[in-house]
Amino acid sequence: MIQGSKAPASRTLKVSAVALVSVLALAACGGGGNDAKIDAGTSGSDKTATNPQPVDKLDQGGTLQIPVGGIGPDYNRFSANGNSSDNANMQSPMYQATVFNYKADGSPVLNKDFMEDAKSEMKDGKQVITYTFNPKAKWNDGTPIDWKTLKNQAEVLSGKNKDYALVSSAGYEDIEKVEKGDKDNVAVVTMKKEFYPWEDLFSDGSGEGMFHPAINTPDIFNKGFNKLHPEWMAGPFKLEKNDSAAKTVSMVPNDKWWGEKPVLNKIIFRAIDSTANIAAFKNGEVDAVAISTEARYKQAAGAANAEERRGQRLSVFGLVFNAKSDSLVKDPVIRKAMWQATNREQMRDVRYKGLDWKEDAPGSWMSMPFSPYYENNYPVQTSVEESNKTLEAAGWKKGSDGIYAKDGKRLTVTLTDFGQGDPMTTALDQTIQAQMKNAGIELKLDVRGDSQFNDTMAKRNFQVIMMGYTVGSDPTSAPKQYYKSGGENMSGTGTAEIDKMIADFKMSDDASARAKQANAIEKKAMEQYGMLPMWNGPIISLYRKGLANYGPSLYQSIDWTKVGFEKGSTHK
Repeated sequence: MIQGSKAPASRTLKVSAVALVSVLALAACGGGGNDAKIDAGTSGSDKTATNPQPVDKLDQGGTLQIPVGGIGPDYNRFSANGNSSDNANMQSPMYQATVFNYKADGSPVLNKDFMEDAKSEMKDGKQVITYTFNPKAKWNDGTPIDWKTLKNQAEVLSGKNKDYALVSSAGYEDIEKVEKGDKDNVAVVTMKKEFYPWEDLFSDGSGEGMFHPAINTPDIFNKGFNKLHPEWMAGPFKLEKNDSAAKTVSMVPNDKWWGEKPVLNKIIFRAIDSTANIAAFKNGEVDAVAISTEARYKQAAGAANAEERRGQRLSVFGLVFNAKSDSLVKDPVIRKAMWQATNREQMRDVRYKGLDWKEDAPGSWMSMPFSPYYENNYPVQTSVEESNKTLEAAGWKKGSDGIYAKDGKRLTVTLTDFGQGDPMTTALDQTIQAQMKNAGIELKLDVRGDSQFNDTMAKRNFQVIMMGYTVGSDPTSAPKQYYKSGGENMSGTGTAEIDKMIADFKMSDDASARAKQANAIEKKAMEQYGMLPMWNGPIISLYRKGLANYGPSLYQSIDWTKVGFEKGSTHK
């Protein structure tokens, strides 16, 4: 699946779900770097590749065609149902309303198109954050982006109204009040308790950091985004057409944009199945394609007018167990036994065969292995013997066919995956299926089409799913999204003890102290065996030769006004 890349980088507040086959996806963030062999355990400085070029070296105009795994059905990325990397990537050129953008290392940079200033200070024992908006900043319908934008957003995302299907209320639930400053373009936010990194409030690396004040009821928030709302956006591009028949979203320069004018005169996002996107690249239907498997790497050989770029994928992929499903996965004993039976090293070897990539299996969903905040929180050792002991201690007995049973019921679990017909999907599914069989667990396969991923996640229609999440540079808010009961916790494995640890999280401006607490929560949460991390992985993609300022770049935000094609290159 060409699942629209990692979500462009939010550091903490809003990570996005991605299908397993989005390891076949592009990176869509700007940043500098060169093609290189990369080790996932090293620093991030060598993990970018975007062909950085000054604008005066680029052709004015041109059409960029970007593949994604699916388009819709929910376009509200602030909601649990719309929070996918495809959604973030596809809307990004049209939606740049964020207080801060980010550098490749995750450090924040004030977004001058929307902001004049933002500062945090302590006043009378409380954290007060003052935002001064660029007076030119307006939503496409003419509504000013000012203090009322933040007031409404703080109320919606606070978590007070449980009818909102939020990704997370982290940070926003700590806001006491939002008031008008000396002018409408000044917002004064007073916190009930300190929140860090405070720069991540109202900010997102994809650009979707703030939303229009018209999004102010649960009905609009949860059900009002079955179509795109260009009137509620603000960015250098605007919607031209959302063609459901052609499965494309096209956008053109926004005549209401007050910032730098974009180089490109059109961007088209095209939903293409993973089995067809390499052919689409060769035929000129898209300008980038992921080749992050051995089979795809070989299939792409000989593509004309193309160059390879490599970078570090900012994601963790693995298994998510739905403890709320009507299946044996509800039982933590079954989940633990499946964890013990999973040989992650074998899965990694299958995944990266022929790609000249090495990495250790990750022990966290919250931090990349090269992060100073990373800890290995994985709770078990892989062992068929230990898996068998776990099951037998709970009364399961192995039958003559080698599969465990209890009270007349076979130990059968269904794995859902995406990418029908994709050789890598098939190889990985069959490998994990064989591992489970070796441990006495029957694993049935339910392989769905790429475009069904978003709907499957929205409905939580699975027992075990092979998928991933994007990873931020700061783990502060990750425990709340991943491990708190309810909300975006796709495994449904929250407990009162874990919820209390999250509620008691002590905020400070000491990032290391925050990370230590986050890791303690993850260690406890992983003992519920809900989310099993297996790999991070590289981005290996072909790009149209001459495409500049676009590609893998860790956490750096895309400057869509500077994406384009070098002079003299061949492009549409």
